[in-house]
Amino acid sequence: MRQTSSIFFTAVQKIGYRVFVDCCTMHMMKMIIPILITACAAPVVCDVSSRSVPVHPPHVESFSIGFNDETIRGFCLLIDARTPEEKTRDMAQGSPAGPVIVFFHGHAQRPDVAYEFTSKLALLSRSGMVVIPVCDTPYGINPSRHGDSGKDVILMEMVRFVLAREGIAISGYSPICDTSVTINGVRLAAEKDISGTRLVLVGWSHGGILARRFAHAYPGAVGWLGQVCPAGYEHWGAWKLTGRFAGESARISINVFKGQAAETLRSGWGFTKGFMGDFLRSIPSAAMCLDVGKMRRVGKDIKDCTLYCDSSQFSAAHLERIVVIFGREDTCMDPQQQLGIKDPDSVWQDDLNRFKETFFADVPVRERITLRILKGTHLAPVIHNDLYAKTLLADLGQIQEH
Repeated sequence: MRQTSSIFFTAVQKIGYRVFVDCCTMHMMKMIIPILITACAAPVVCDVSSRSVPVHPPHVESFSIGFNDETIRGFCLLIDARTPEEKTRDMAQGSPAGPVIVFFHGHAQRPDVAYEFTSKLALLSRSGMVVIPVCDTPYGINPSRHGDSGKDVILMEMVRFVLAREGIAISGYSPICDTSVTINGVRLAAEKDISGTRLVLVGWSHGGILARRFAHAYPGAVGWLGQVCPAGYEHWGAWKLTGRFAGESARISINVFKGQAAETLRSGWGFTKGFMGDFLRSIPSAAMCLDVGKMRRVGKDIKDCTLYCDSSQFSAAHLERIVVIFGREDTCMDPQQQLGIKDPDSVWQDDLNRFKETFFADVPVRERITLRILKGTHLAPVIHNDLYAKTLLADLGQIQEH
């Protein structure tokens, strides 16, 4: 009898415990489930209301470019970080919240190189848009439009073509020559005095020269100029530039062993692919035109990278802000050699005044110009992409307001 009572009591205890646990579990689930639902829903709400870009570079478009009685290849990447709401608003008004950024790459690089940097520019900028146009070196029938002088025309038409598909025109645009450009057989109308977006130009290395040229060529359309580790600030020839670039490349290659292998190798491969692609495509072009001289277009591209840029060559008086950033450890575009700055860590007012007077003498308000020397090599915009993107956009007045 005592044993039966003990068994019965134990059973009651177990049942009571189980009921207690079940009750507690039920109450906890009532509390936890709404929390889990809210937590799971939060990222979706955040994703819809905030900007985003793909983790990896999207597909680069390839174009057939007709210009100056020849056909060359063009490549373009549009990084669009805008939210659906922003796109709807921009389509309705015909322009984004801020000027669109046009990014010019370094020598022979492809549009998807330095995506860590260019995607940050898109995410943080007022417009949320970055267009990256690249083309082979023009070497058509008219010598005055060989090299970068031809790119001045072609790259603008590529930007217009890409933005037109987004319902965005370029305000203040005016053609700079009578030679027409076709993109995949399409020629855009040269519309003048239309509302749309103005442009912010950002150039890296050789792209710094392209950006300065572009700003001079289209003063009505361009209001801001940014240059990172730029060429154009030293008198030198092609051999000196090539030697300096080779030395800097050797130094940068060491980064492969410093945890920066992916960025370094991707940039190196981008240069190789661009350089060899341009050269190899020049061979059939020369054969078809019976003009061996077309094979010299790669050399023309290198020579254009040695161009010395100041206000006597390219005006900058119309620009609202100018920002130039050099890398402290950059031995190719060396700020100490190019600017005569003895201590990059301490840029004195005299250094700044000399820089402005030497390279931007026509700019009436000197406060529009900012010169910075930040950490990093010639690959700094990639390795230190967050620092360079935020500094550049802040100094240009193009950081998105939250």
